[in-house]
Amino acid sequence: MTDSKKKRTRRRFSEQFKREAVALFQSSGISTEQVSAELGVSSTILYRWAREFSNEQAQDVRSSNEDLASENRRLRREVEFLKKASRYFASQQPNGMRS
Repeated sequence: MTDSKKKRTRRRFSEQFKREAVALFQSSGISTEQVSAELGVSSTILYRWAREFSNEQAQDVRSSNEDLASENRRLRREVEFLKKASRYFASQQPNGMRS
């Protein structure tokens, strides 16, 4: 087999390596080419990992927002119930016995 026809083995990178690479890429101020050369990966790979993690974070935010909206609706219902209960009990007290 000649060098040009050798089968390439696909390299696997751990999740931690990918996250650290993206963090370095996004926060270092170093060019993508420099970061990719330093880590031994292509700049295309770095961009893909960054996009994947960004999509992941967006999904987490959406999920968190849905949870907060649900809790907000529940708390609003509780407040309305407590207002009604407060009005009811206030109306049951004799006029001279208010506390």
